[in-house]
Amino acid sequence: MPLRDWFRPPRHVLAIFLAVALISAGALGWLGWLLLEQDQAVETQRRQERLEEAADRAVAVVERALAGLESQLGRATAAAIPGVSLVAIAANGTVARAEPGLLYCPLPAAEPEAPPEVFAEAERLEFARNGPAAAAATYQRLADAAEPAVRAGALTRLARVHRRLHDPAAAARAYDRLAQIAHAGVAGLPAGLIARAGRASLFEETHRIADLHLEAAALQNDLRDGRWQLTRQQYELYASQAATWLGKARDEDPDAVARAEAFDWLWQNRQAAEPAAQRLVQAQRLIEVNRSPALVLWSRAPDRLYAAVAGPQYIDALCREAVPGSTFRWAITNLEGRTVVGQAPPAREVAVRTAAATRMPWTLHLFAPAPSPGSPLGPSPRRQLLLWVFAVLAIVLSTGAYFILRAISREMRVARLQSDFVAAVSHEFRSPLSSLSQIAEMLVRDRFPSEDLRRKSYDVLERETERLRRLVEGLLDFGRFEAGASAYRFEVLEAVALLRDVIAEFQERVAPQGYAIELSAPEDPLYVRADREALSRALWNLLDNAVKYSPECHTVWVEVEAVSVSGHQANRISIAVRDRGLGIPTHEQGEIFNRFVRGAESKARRIKGTGIGLAMVRHIVQVHGGEIRLASEPGQGSRFTVVLRASGDAA
Repeated sequence: MPLRDWFRPPRHVLAIFLAVALISAGALGWLGWLLLEQDQAVETQRRQERLEEAADRAVAVVERALAGLESQLGRATAAAIPGVSLVAIAANGTVARAEPGLLYCPLPAAEPEAPPEVFAEAERLEFARNGPAAAAATYQRLADAAEPAVRAGALTRLARVHRRLHDPAAAARAYDRLAQIAHAGVAGLPAGLIARAGRASLFEETHRIADLHLEAAALQNDLRDGRWQLTRQQYELYASQAATWLGKARDEDPDAVARAEAFDWLWQNRQAAEPAAQRLVQAQRLIEVNRSPALVLWSRAPDRLYAAVAGPQYIDALCREAVPGSTFRWAITNLEGRTVVGQAPPAREVAVRTAAATRMPWTLHLFAPAPSPGSPLGPSPRRQLLLWVFAVLAIVLSTGAYFILRAISREMRVARLQSDFVAAVSHEFRSPLSSLSQIAEMLVRDRFPSEDLRRKSYDVLERETERLRRLVEGLLDFGRFEAGASAYRFEVLEAVALLRDVIAEFQERVAPQGYAIELSAPEDPLYVRADREALSRALWNLLDNAVKYSPECHTVWVEVEAVSVSGHQANRISIAVRDRGLGIPTHEQGEIFNRFVRGAESKARRIKGTGIGLAMVRHIVQVHGGEIRLASEPGQGSRFTVVLRASGDAA
């Protein structure tokens, strides 16, 4: 390619831009190298000193927080700490307390349950004698017992019987009463859990989808909050069932899962955590469960083991409190030296505080990110100057790239539209020319078998010639409009009469295809100052578009009315052309009046057109001092409204 071709638009803009960018980048690089050489040694020393100071402050904050957490162990009323669960393990290995609740525990809650023989007679009536109604009466009496465990068992069975009897309202009432019973279990499950799951199952059976979703969401929230002490298998079962009812995948809190797994680790290793001597002993440990860090603190009392389990949420919040802001970054490694929180620290410029030298259960690594302006470890004023120069250069390059891409995209879009226009016009010409050529050949060679067929061929010749004439005239008019060479002869016209003439002529052309034009106009004359030929062409184009893009509905509606603007009386004339055709998507409506633009749906359906009709309409309407409006919805049709200034009289 010759060198001069590289400087033709738009390549000369790219060449100039690249030259400026290279020169600026070279100057900036040279200046940056000088500043870096001067500041490097001072910056390194200053950063290390600040890192050491920040590490000492962070250790003090962590030790103070852990000491406060240890002080909560064993208290009857401990303050709630976000992300921390306080638990107590009794001497027999059962979980005596868990606040806030855990997702699951190694053992279920030891809730009191009624002995099976209490319900033996009612169950014999229900199953052996097949008497659910009699069993329901017996369960109803037991549901009024004083003991909560007996009431819970009776209400659970009563709800089951009512569901067998297809009485969902009575079953729902039984579940409602069951939900109000606390500290009672049925078949190893808390009464509240059975009530929640029972109601949801009942709503599913009765197809009450809205109530089912509400109940399933409430069950899911209760499981997440650890309302009941469940084993892992029980939690997994009901959590999966709640997700199935909600119709979505399970969405668990990683922090809550980490706390539950951390407590499971403590329960499994509680013997190692219990010293031989029966005295209060405190310890802490950082463990890793499911690739998430968890902190376990425990103290041994004579009758039980008190512990606090914290997940990654608490650890992350503690580290953020110890190292506030974005000046420093941290990483935590366990006793094995594996990084469990944060990113791996760099090999240089890092402050380390080991677990052996502090009262922390982990080793803290503190380091600084890449220096940024305004931070304590940020660059010196000279380096700030360098960063400002980089910022200015980035803005210049970004702005230049934006305008270059914009210019190129416009050129490509215009080229594509012109290519589509040429292809559309060629196709429009090919159809009538093919018909004319074929009929002319048959006339020359006298191949028509009958006079009737010959006369029909004359009709085809006339129709295709008229079609070709209109196409050529449209292209010529469009060329004159684009060049500004079109001369308009304005005169006062009666709008309704003009529109009737255009519709009559257009109706004659589309009647063979089964289309009909319905006109709605006032009886009083409406006058407008306009060019008869130009306005007729604009209205013809709107009618032609309405017919072309209405393949299903063969009726087009035209409405004429006088409208008022800014409080004046009937100073505008509105001509609306409405169809029930394909419609125009919202994102295409802004460009549909541009030249050569055609809708995607019209291209997909291979509807004939050149993309200049609406552009001509807009040009003609604007020359007449009016405006054109579009209201359209895909699949519902379009409404094009031409609003023109009314003329005072017929003079």
